[in-house]
Amino acid sequence: MNHEVHVEIERKYDVDDTVSVPDLSGVSSIAQVSEPETATLQAVYYDTDRLDLASQRIVLRRRVGGADEGWHIKLPGDEGRLELHWPLGEESPIPAAVLDLVLVHVRDRELSPVARLTTTRTTFCLFDADGLGLAEVADDLVSAVDETTGLLRVWREWEVELTDNAPGSPKKREALLDAIEKRLAEVGATPSKSISKLAHALGREKLGETPPRWSLRSKSTAGEVLREAVSALTDRLKSADPDVRQDEADSVHAMRSSIRRLRSVFATYRPILASTAAAHLESELAALGVVLGDARDPQVMHDRARNLVRSQSNRKMHDAVLSRLVGSKDDEYHKALNYLHVIMSSPRYFRLLDDLEAFAASAKFNSSSEKPAAKALARGIAHDYARVKKRMAAVNDAANPAEWQERIHAVRKAARRLRFGVEAVTSGDTAIFGDRARRLAQAAERVQDSLGEYRDSVLLQHLLVESSELAFAAGENTFGYGRLHALEQQRADYAIEEYSRARGEFKIAKKWVPQR
Repeated sequence: MNHEVHVEIERKYDVDDTVSVPDLSGVSSIAQVSEPETATLQAVYYDTDRLDLASQRIVLRRRVGGADEGWHIKLPGDEGRLELHWPLGEESPIPAAVLDLVLVHVRDRELSPVARLTTTRTTFCLFDADGLGLAEVADDLVSAVDETTGLLRVWREWEVELTDNAPGSPKKREALLDAIEKRLAEVGATPSKSISKLAHALGREKLGETPPRWSLRSKSTAGEVLREAVSALTDRLKSADPDVRQDEADSVHAMRSSIRRLRSVFATYRPILASTAAAHLESELAALGVVLGDARDPQVMHDRARNLVRSQSNRKMHDAVLSRLVGSKDDEYHKALNYLHVIMSSPRYFRLLDDLEAFAASAKFNSSSEKPAAKALARGIAHDYARVKKRMAAVNDAANPAEWQERIHAVRKAARRLRFGVEAVTSGDTAIFGDRARRLAQAAERVQDSLGEYRDSVLLQHLLVESSELAFAAGENTFGYGRLHALEQQRADYAIEEYSRARGEFKIAKKWVPQR
């Protein structure tokens, strides 16, 4: 079910019943105002009984009447609000495509009508000298029933909304709105006390409050810093959820990365976060990470195989080889994605989100969490740095190639944990450590990336061997597979050379480890 996306930039005004919309021609770049058009709009707003959507400043409604009737979701944006629109369809149930964008917030709680609005809307279009519509003024008489209390509220308001033809720069858009507002104010209009019709219908000025951030200082406790880190990463996880449900590009990777970062925080700073709740979260995050990996790994192989084949000039080889290499991975991906969607609609997944939010709401996990942040967090970083070096040294003692592969993979995972653990406390609102610690994270990232490249190359080599055997059994020419395997082996060798350089840099990174 396709939807349209529109950035809604508007201002709302309270007016009494005796005021008429003034003539706005001549205001700023407005040269002409259209004749008024009147329509009746019937809207039903949906939310949970605890108003989970409203608390996130999200609006979900079904509206009949007007040019854009249908299902709408409004989301907070950097400038204005992001409005998504689907065709009208049936009143019940809410279409799955619409639900996908809000399930991360409502989870398995029931959505039901919280307000019903009837609006008599009279609109005026504002045109520039070239006949382009710059904005629309709506004169609304609203009758709203608050389904949570049964109260009826009636009011009148004006809305000024910019169109796609409005000035391109934020500064010029602001100037146009300011000029219109000045003219409306001359006849008694005042900025609306309620941010939206839903807020007004529910007797509120706002839909939701932006949650207060901890004011982190040099003397902040370790618990306060990690609470903020877990909260930010939980938000990052939740923001990836709707994209995964819609199979957007790189969405599985984004969610998997958020899971890995959360797990790294819990692991690196385990002495500070240690609790029954933390152990449960680690376990649940690991389980979800496995399901995400089952979907992500075929994507990686698909893209790597496609790029490798397309790098060759022999076009005759492309279709047959690419079909074998990519076809199986496409099937794996879609099966894994379908299963991931099932998991993401399960009570277990929803409780994980609940538990992460509850965990992040507290800054006091155990006695260690009350210690000064810098010293307590430095211990975790120093421990993980030593852990990576120990695993690097163990690679040289591998008894056979298989064990060497296992140990080199263990180095990569340890470097990734160190990197994510450091990045959690060196960026944004949790930047307790500065440039020196960031350089440590960068050194760990180079180790992780070089060994990640090596691992992906080895996996593709295995896929090439398997595919060539199937091709041979089918009587196909397998020369191309051998050529590609040789090229991929060169890439693996180069990745190990890169790792050797990254390892040398990492060993001198000890000077960047925060002092305990």
